[in-house]
Amino acid sequence: MEMKHKISLASEELVIKNCPQFISFVAGDGEIELPCNLERMELVDCTSLENLPSKMHALKHLVIENCPKIMALNIPQGDSSSNNSISQLESLKIHHYDSSMSFSFAKGRLAPLKALDIFDCKGVESLEGIAVESLETMIINMCQNMGSLPQCLHTLSHLTRLDIYNCPALEIEDFPPLPVTLSSLDLRNCSKIKSIANCNIANCNNLIELKIWQCPLLEIEDFPPLPITLQSLELWDCPMIKSLPNKWHHLTSLQKLRILYCQNIKCFPKGGLPPKLRDLEIKGLVALKPPVREWGLPLLTSLESLCVEFGMRGEGEKEWFPSDDKDAWSLFPSSLTSLQIYDLRNTERLSSGLCNHLSSLRLFLIRDCPKLRYLPEDGFPPSLQNLRIFGCEILKERCAKLTGDYWPLIQEIPEVHIW
Repeated sequence: MEMKHKISLASEELVIKNCPQFISFVAGDGEIELPCNLERMELVDCTSLENLPSKMHALKHLVIENCPKIMALNIPQGDSSSNNSISQLESLKIHHYDSSMSFSFAKGRLAPLKALDIFDCKGVESLEGIAVESLETMIINMCQNMGSLPQCLHTLSHLTRLDIYNCPALEIEDFPPLPVTLSSLDLRNCSKIKSIANCNIANCNNLIELKIWQCPLLEIEDFPPLPITLQSLELWDCPMIKSLPNKWHHLTSLQKLRILYCQNIKCFPKGGLPPKLRDLEIKGLVALKPPVREWGLPLLTSLESLCVEFGMRGEGEKEWFPSDDKDAWSLFPSSLTSLQIYDLRNTERLSSGLCNHLSSLRLFLIRDCPKLRYLPEDGFPPSLQNLRIFGCEILKERCAKLTGDYWPLIQEIPEVHIW
């Protein structure tokens, strides 16, 4: 379906979308007069537009999406006292832009800039020109040719959020020091980041969220200390991470912990898990040695959601999680409202006791347990609202609606999904 073009002009906002014939803000002998109090401008899918207007002195928010002919991002520079500047700009969003782009215009000219969002811009090769101390948020995504970060990151004294996604050319031997103001750091699918050893993350005393996903060359032999303020930690698909933060039981603010597919992590740090966890997910840690009974899960009295993938343990699976022992469910805290179990490849039976020990459970998921044929004999707790059984062929037949011999056991559960 062909989209219609849209031009919307309010006293403080100009939106131009899907106007492929729109070439310039110049009409006749002069430039189109824009409202002197224009604060926001969005240019989207204007594929023939070659230049931005020169008079944007009140502009605070600028969005440019898929306007490929704007040559070299010709943003008027001007000085802060000139009507031909964008010295009041607070947020800049540039998406789908392949031409050369330099941020040298930023230094000294965008003093109020607080948010920078760059997405799918092949022309961005470096962020070295960014030296805007007022920046609070920087999001860089799918900049395939970006090779470096500014070494002056630590001088961005108001930066609270830094997201870097899908930048395959970003080659960093050692991540530069971070500003101590940072509250969120998110690194995803950056295949050439090699170290965060000297990024000063321990001194980021406002940090509440850390995500590191799919960084295959990021090598961590000794995980750097993390600030006690941290509330969420996610590590996913980083095969060169070989350790977890020491003394993480001191991370008393940590509520969410996800460690997924980090194949070389062999053990948890001494001292136990962070004590205030509410959400814990452990999957794909094929080298992890301590069995579940040594994790200290019953001590996590605030834990509400637990997801565990037991992996390909073979004959050692029963030792790792004795699912058919009468005390198996006592390995989990009674506070759980959601329990997800994956990959018990050799388990045939889930023991009784679930009903009594996990009396607050609302969601129970069992997945990829091909030999599992017996559910707990005493059934499920009355609190259970959602039962999901996936990839368990024997159970699938036994739980079939009306015809399965387990149907009377589960028919009162409000939501039952069996695939």
